[in-house]
Amino acid sequence: MTPFSQYKGWLGEGGIRNALIVSGPAVKRSKGSLNAGLMHVADLMPTLLEVAGTRYPKTLAGRELPPLIGKSWSAVLAGQAESPRTAQDVLAWELFGNQAVRQGEWKVRREYKPMGNGEWQLFNLEADSGERKDLAKAQPDKLKAMIALWDDYARSNNVVLPSRSVFETMEDQLPPRVPDDPGYPPLVTKRQFVPPKDMLAEPKP
Repeated sequence: MTPFSQYKGWLGEGGIRNALIVSGPAVKRSKGSLNAGLMHVADLMPTLLEVAGTRYPKTLAGRELPPLIGKSWSAVLAGQAESPRTAQDVLAWELFGNQAVRQGEWKVRREYKPMGNGEWQLFNLEADSGERKDLAKAQPDKLKAMIALWDDYARSNNVVLPSRSVFETMEDQLPPRVPDDPGYPPLVTKRQFVPPKDMLAEPKP
């Protein structure tokens, strides 16, 4: 994904930004037109549902379904908009313990070595799509606000972060092992995972 930063398996733009060719009756844009709008793979479901003329059900077999997090591309495909998102919409990722969140032109990411430094980094993708200039120290207030968006996303989606990294073997010296205590396996936050209510059931007699 040159000239973007990093590659598949990481959360730099080179790892999460990709091209997609779309055609079909729903596409009203001029042939060969290019679009650089902010889209997400989660948008495919709401887009296909709208094209098919149907709706996502609220319940299935008596159980409430989780809401769709994507947005339909219908206006984009019709040539009426460049993106299904506003500058206030939030997208977030977690991959192998690496974290990232984007809102409009701003993005923060925290990645393990060797691609990251273990700290939150802040980038303005409109001015720096290659993620070459970390603005974390220059704009601490913006960094704090973006990290708060990640925290909201993690709570809302029950994100579980690992206490160890699959990349730690790249280090010359491994970090200390997590102690085996009554709360094991604890995350770095020592918070116990609580399953959503719809995953719980009364024990059978």
